[in-house]
Amino acid sequence: MTNLQDAIALCFKGREGQKCRYEIGADFPAFEGHFPSRPLLPAVVQLLFVLDALSRIEQKHCALKAVSKAKFNRPVGPESRLTVEILPKGGNVFAAQLLLDGQQKCGQILFEVTTHETH
Repeated sequence: MTNLQDAIALCFKGREGQKCRYEIGADFPAFEGHFPSRPLLPAVVQLLFVLDALSRIEQKHCALKAVSKAKFNRPVGPESRLTVEILPKGGNVFAAQLLLDGQQKCGQILFEVTTHETH
């Protein structure tokens, strides 16, 4: 695996409308050292999952410009099934809701991106 974005792409399991589903295995590289006795997915990596979902939905490369709000209220650990729902707010501003097992809210993010056409 060359980088974290490749690892995220391997976790992708499908898309339905504005929702993307991911399965995050115990061997996901972001768990290494965070934390050894109780691995947790860092918030910044959860944001990378959001950007991956948005890029898939918009069919454009999306780069983070700003985060207006972020709240992470449940830990995401190994063997998690994460759903990212993207809600357009106008222009390049979006809200994302992160769900564990498709039901339990584990995060909400309000953010702005810049986009580039993919080839």
